[in-house]
Amino acid sequence: MTDQMQQAIDQIKADLKVDFVALALSTVNEITKIRVIRWRYVAGNTNQNYKKIRLQVGKGIGGIVWRTGRSYQATDLQKQLEKLVELPITRMEKLETIAAFPVLKSGEVKGVLLLGYREKTSVTEEFLSAAKGKSNELIVYL
Repeated sequence: MTDQMQQAIDQIKADLKVDFVALALSTVNEITKIRVIRWRYVAGNTNQNYKKIRLQVGKGIGGIVWRTGRSYQATDLQKQLEKLVELPITRMEKLETIAAFPVLKSGEVKGVLLLGYREKTSVTEEFLSAAKGKSNELIVYL
């Protein structure tokens, strides 16, 4: 399962020609019963810092998409200090342009797919449509 998911993430990076791809998934701690959302599968990363990020529902890219069930996009991020604080993965990976999509199964958010560019890039409707399709394809692995 994990190998297949990593291959799917690598394939998305190649197909969409983005610099960075990450998939956030949640687990529930058996003892505390607290849901923990983390970036589990990544391609194009420059370091391992993403592993330290624990997303909260409603905070950060993953948390916002998780809570709303809607896609999220932003550009020119490295010039917006407040965004760099709110969105730690963009700071750690030096992402300029991002788009994130919920991975939905039966209407429930099961994951968040993040795509990013390290250069300022205009995001087209065609790209968003293709990326949303990729996020839907990930359901088979969840």
